[in-house]
Order: sequence, then structure tokens, then C-alpha cells
Amino acid sequence: MAKKEYVFRYKLEPKKEALYPDPLLEMIRAQLENILNLVIPLEGRREVKIDGFKLLRDRERVYKIFSKEQELGDFLQERYL
Repeated sequence: MAKKEYVFRYKLEPKKEALYPDPLLEMIRAQLENILNLVIPLEGRREVKIDGFKLLRDRERVYKIFSKEQELGDFLQERYL
């Protein structure tokens, strides 16, 4: 009997305007945004809200994950898939 393969697919949203001109930063930001739309991060058993990140090469600078409009929307209602 032939082995079945399953493919996970999800709808791609239209490309949003980049928050950062650097393609590497924008790729990292977009990946984090997509992951945070699927999971709830935890510290131990406590849920935490993540809104930014730092690069290991520059621990002083903080980069935002979400635009100002998205932050307001998150505050007013939770997102569910």
C-alpha cells in the first residue's frame, strides 16, 4: 500500500507594508508575527505578551513586531483562527 503524504496549507494574507527597510529584520518580524498569531507564549505557566525582539548582535536596540494599528486591535479584542 502506498504511503500517504499530508500537506499543511494555510491562506496567505496579502503582503503588508514593511515596518523595517532591512529585509532581514522584516523577515524576522513577519515570522514572529505569524507565529504569535498561532500560539500563546508562556513563561513557566504564565502567559506573556510579546511585542518586540532584539538581535543577538545588537542587544541595545528593540524592534517592534506589530504596527501601531495592530497593537490597538490586539488590546480591544483577542484574535482567534
